[in-house]
Amino acid sequence: MSDHILSPASAALEVTVDVIVVGAGHAGTEAAVAAARSGAQVALITGALEQIGQLSCNPAIGGIAKGTVVREVDALGGIMARATDMASVQFRMLNRGKGPAVWAPRAQCDRGLYRRAVRTLLEEHPSLVTMQGMVARLLFDESDGAGERRVAGVETVEGRRFGARAVVLTTGTFGRGTMHIGTGTRISGGRAGEAPSVHLGEQLDAVGLTTDRFKTGTPPRIDGRSVRYDATEAQQSEIELFDYSWSHFWTTPRVQHSAQGVRTRHPAQMPCWITWLEADGTQIITDHINESAMYGGAIASRGPRYCPSVEDKVVKFPDKTRHQLFLEPEGHDTTELYVNGLSTSLPAPVQLEILRSVPGLDAVRMTRAGYAIEYDYYPPTQLDASLASRAVQGLYFAGQVNGTTGYEEAAGQGVVAGINAARYTQSRDALVLGRETSYIGVLVNDLVTRGVDEPYRLFTSRSEFRLTVRQDNALSRLAPVADGLGLFTEGEHEVMMARLDAVRDALALADRTSMTPEVADPVLIAAGSRPLQHAVRAVELTKRQDISLQSLFDAAGVGADLPRDAVIGAELEIKYAGYFDKERSRAARLTAQGAITLPASLDYDGIRTISIEARQKLGRLRPETLAQASAIPGISPADLQNLMWEVRRRGASIYK
Repeated sequence: MSDHILSPASAALEVTVDVIVVGAGHAGTEAAVAAARSGAQVALITGALEQIGQLSCNPAIGGIAKGTVVREVDALGGIMARATDMASVQFRMLNRGKGPAVWAPRAQCDRGLYRRAVRTLLEEHPSLVTMQGMVARLLFDESDGAGERRVAGVETVEGRRFGARAVVLTTGTFGRGTMHIGTGTRISGGRAGEAPSVHLGEQLDAVGLTTDRFKTGTPPRIDGRSVRYDATEAQQSEIELFDYSWSHFWTTPRVQHSAQGVRTRHPAQMPCWITWLEADGTQIITDHINESAMYGGAIASRGPRYCPSVEDKVVKFPDKTRHQLFLEPEGHDTTELYVNGLSTSLPAPVQLEILRSVPGLDAVRMTRAGYAIEYDYYPPTQLDASLASRAVQGLYFAGQVNGTTGYEEAAGQGVVAGINAARYTQSRDALVLGRETSYIGVLVNDLVTRGVDEPYRLFTSRSEFRLTVRQDNALSRLAPVADGLGLFTEGEHEVMMARLDAVRDALALADRTSMTPEVADPVLIAAGSRPLQHAVRAVELTKRQDISLQSLFDAAGVGADLPRDAVIGAELEIKYAGYFDKERSRAARLTAQGAITLPASLDYDGIRTISIEARQKLGRLRPETLAQASAIPGISPADLQNLMWEVRRRGASIYK
């Protein structure tokens, strides 16, 4: 890159770093940490430093598939799980009524504690600096004469200029964001109380990036002091059983004693409360549906199908007159509650009328009205598998700007983009996670090969490998990848190895522990399983339905020093060994396909042995490997076989 770009004297650059991250939400903070852990000097630029790590919508982290992503981010050195453990006011393991293979962690967080935890974790990295400013445009370097546009930094609306060889855009819903409350109230903003980013979107349009619009929404908040809790159902925490992060929290006792008394690792726990939107409320919505921004014509953009507004629920499911609502605490320093399940863009007076129709909320005070927000996103098929722009060298995109929804999906993309931005500046190969390795791999692969026609949300059904890609084994799947990339400190490496050894220790203990009838029968009979005639090893009993390895260890008085999730991981490996072997065989075949590269210059139009649909899609999306090509809808096995044959016939080197 030429001197006139990098030199502060000639280009008036305030700071020059390796990687700039624009935006400090969940994608931005993870991208910044991942780049810093990868050895880059990083500047994280955000419009409001006090809003770093803000939980803009629901004060919760995790859920089905999403909780697995949080643990994957954690296994790659990210901060979401660590911050959640520092801020959790309630923890639930969803799907506990089903087998551990489909368990899903979810935590409610204290908003203020979470935000402060994220900032603390960011500032642990000396190579990472945070700066306040609204980025107005990118700086480009085109001085090499090759005609390729390369990113060289950013400039803020205040006129501050920062140089970098890579930029990660994580602008979330701020890209030309517009908030709607009813059909008559329209406010420019990225979220309530904050200005949108306009200039950057205009510049990206000008350089040829395709832009589209999505919408999302948020529910009203209420004053918890005005709720009649006797008309609701309390839901308590399970924090005593689980943690999110494997890291330094694992080495800290769950309860610590100090001169100041007893203090726990987590904040004091708080309940959530369950209530219902019933027939009276649905009738109010029906009566006012044309006043909704979405149904009254003020919004034309598509919203998330799997996180619908309450108007969507009423219109699309007219026979269902009862919809569950969760009243979720915002934190210890406020009585405000988040009304999960009531996302809406109806006028504020109508929202209050709906709220007061809900059992327990008949005299409620609404502290903030819900709203819908429209924002720019950039169709992610414009990116390669590293989340790098195909149009501008050194430019990466992560988070809702790629057409996704959810904190967890944003964080997963942030880790990938941050690592790869750093590796780009170091002239090192990109990290590409396969579908067989992680939900993050599924997420990125879906985005760049299939694109989005609605805000993308992860589900377990999106993964072909959900038996072997689970929340309990995220560390064993991805920590070796992170360790190989040098993302861990020496202390973290030691903890990681101890955690992985714990699963192996649990398996070995199960294999050598003999269970006599006197010890095992109470456990077996309680589970409705046949009693023993003679001593049997714990590993054999664990194969029985409804018999947990932990219960056997407890009965035998062994394994008390093993982490609970290590025992669960060992149990799953024992119970489902045959299924896991089949799935891992399929994963190995996909990995082999990932080693077969497709030349960037390949003329798909000239390959007549594949279908017209395949030619068109391959030419537009330009997959980098055969595995990526196989994930594109409409590409048949015959197309893949003929494609590999044609590439070989042309004499290309197809293996990495």
